[in-house]
Amino acid sequence: MKKFFFTFIFLAFIGCSPIPKIKTEKIIKPDSIQTNIPNDRTLIFSCKEWWKIYKDPILDRLVTFALEENEDLKIAKLNISKSDEAIKLADSALGVSIDSSSDLKRERLGKNGMTPPPFGGKIITIGSLGLQGDYNIDIFNKLHSLADEQKYRCEAVKLNSDWIELNITNRVAKLYFYWNYLQQEKKILLSQKDILTEIVSFNKKNVQIGNGINSDIWQSENELRNIDSALKDNSLNLQLTLNNLNILTGNKHNKEIAELLNGKYSMADVVLKERISIPSTISSDIIINRPDIKYYIMLIKGQEKHLEAEKTNFYPQFSLTGQIGFEGITMEKILRRDSLLGFISPSIYLPIFHSGAITSKYKMAGEDLNIFIEEYNNAVITALNNIESELYKTKISCENLKTSDVNLSVQTKILKENRERLTIGSISKLDYLLKELDWNNYKLSNKKELFNFSTQQLTLLNSLGGAYNIEK
Repeated sequence: MKKFFFTFIFLAFIGCSPIPKIKTEKIIKPDSIQTNIPNDRTLIFSCKEWWKIYKDPILDRLVTFALEENEDLKIAKLNISKSDEAIKLADSALGVSIDSSSDLKRERLGKNGMTPPPFGGKIITIGSLGLQGDYNIDIFNKLHSLADEQKYRCEAVKLNSDWIELNITNRVAKLYFYWNYLQQEKKILLSQKDILTEIVSFNKKNVQIGNGINSDIWQSENELRNIDSALKDNSLNLQLTLNNLNILTGNKHNKEIAELLNGKYSMADVVLKERISIPSTISSDIIINRPDIKYYIMLIKGQEKHLEAEKTNFYPQFSLTGQIGFEGITMEKILRRDSLLGFISPSIYLPIFHSGAITSKYKMAGEDLNIFIEEYNNAVITALNNIESELYKTKISCENLKTSDVNLSVQTKILKENRERLTIGSISKLDYLLKELDWNNYKLSNKKELFNFSTQQLTLLNSLGGAYNIEK
């Protein structure tokens, strides 16, 4: 027995192959971002149901449709289900593998048990029924490492699904905001059309009485045609926006979406301006917890486990095989006690005979790990630049909106004064209409700036992977 044991240890020792050294790349750790925005309010960050900060029931409903019916999300959920099954499959390798087998055959025997020529000898029936079990002795945790790898990869699939969900819900919100803007644009354009129609009529009357020139008519008619063209573009954009929302919701709620959107055409401006809060500092934790960043972290952890599993291939592998069953001549004798047979035997696999292939696979696994690390580093750098860029754009957009608000406020005061002057007769109706047309241009410009700001807010939220809100 001792001789067998020492022989076994000797074979295990000489069967090992030299393990090459793998150099892994350094993982970047991002710093926090200073926003230079004074904020003494306590803000909390949330990556779940970020759209609810707007407190708009229509937006909530549209997002719900997308989460339930979007085809990309359905595919993502199927991939999650597939990954869960892959975990079960990997875990099943940790146990004993048992197979059942049965056999029934007929043979013709000659003298001394030899197979005779055709048409001679005795015909016998041989049957067997049994179970065979195999068990891999996971001394170096290869199977456990492969099972852990699959769990990390499953987490990566879930994070990828979260990233897809974030992008889809963000697109739904942008389309909803665009629809609201288009409805406001349509309202202003129709008002401008009414004003220009009246201006054209005044210009024609002035020409008839010799108090105007034809170029005034042509100019106002040209502006009227431009408004008609803008209204056509507006109608087209409304339809395209509706179509895109239907696509994002799997074309399953077309009628409901149309009813929702046509029942309400604008959100209060104050809602868009005040719902988004930006902290004085964006923590590095926010960056590394973005779904796309965490996705690469899971891939790295999974590949580390894969590398551990590949490393075990340099060591001998041990397994046990056992079989028990019945075997006998004729079916009636198979289940007799004296027909019960069985065996159990250990086996050893020595990697020294395949060291070249094992080394190459190990080095390839190490390179894959470094690829994932560099992809993670690249994602972190991209995320940092993306957040800082979108933060800067949001600041500029906010300043532009403030300037536009001031301009509109001033023009509103001017229009009010001109209305008073019209009342007392110090200016003509035509002059007042021109002033009102000019005011509508400022109003439309202000709505565009508000839309740009709200869209930029959403882009910033998408880069953060969630939203900050005031702590309750």
